[in-house]
Amino acid sequence: MATPETRADGELAWSSNSDTGQRTVAAVQAGLTVRMIMTERNSLATCHPSDHVASLVAKNVDQFSFVPVVRDGKICGLYNAERWFEEIPPADARVEGDFDALTEDQVIGGEASILEFVLSAISQPARLVVSGGEIVGMVCLADLQKLPVRAALFGLVTALEMVMAERIQATCHEDSGEWLGLLSPGRRRKLKEKVVSLRKSDSFVSEILATEFADKADIIVKLSVLEGSKTKVREQLRDIEKLRNSLAHASPFGTTRDAAEKVPHTVEAISRIIGELRET
Repeated sequence: MATPETRADGELAWSSNSDTGQRTVAAVQAGLTVRMIMTERNSLATCHPSDHVASLVAKNVDQFSFVPVVRDGKICGLYNAERWFEEIPPADARVEGDFDALTEDQVIGGEASILEFVLSAISQPARLVVSGGEIVGMVCLADLQKLPVRAALFGLVTALEMVMAERIQATCHEDSGEWLGLLSPGRRRKLKEKVVSLRKSDSFVSEILATEFADKADIIVKLSVLEGSKTKVREQLRDIEKLRNSLAHASPFGTTRDAAEKVPHTVEAISRIIGELRET
């Protein structure tokens, strides 16, 4: 399974020495683009540099964190409005002189992958989407709940789970049963029951692939194949499992500001762990 990397042109890419499965993952992620989740430009709430901040806040009933600043019909930057969610702005404050002027860091291509945006959201939680030399919309952390994002993230988590299985098999050799000894008796019993069920339905592939995410994570931790202490690695894998379960069960995730900001860090950890597991 491939690990996502950032190319020189800024696009998210996968290792070139990929097999068919890796190319499939790359193709799926490439097809899930920022344009699929952005808010169209004509639907954006905007402000003018001369606007009073108090007026902007009063109109921002949906509490958009970032509001595009428009001068002479062109977007010239982003105003950080979330600072006033809990405070009252000075009566004489204006947008002009207090917004982030448009820079390259604020824009992202409409055909960029959703994963690229999520990873970049660690430092830039809102991006203006460009296409054909024009700004056509905006994407931000609030868009994490949209279906294409869930598809992109679940695909990445699935890739991680497959890589974990491959690493366990390469390290322990499935037929030896060595890896089974790293599971608790209760987990081994549940795995045996699942294997029996899969064989009856003619769906069995291998015992390692039949393990749950938590089982694979537990084995990976005990094999000490990832950098960092076992406690830290276990915490990272638990965070990933929580995200995976929310995605698998269509449960809300990233619904608060703190939770939303954690998602890009979790995605970054997934990408890094995939890379470490594929190292020989």
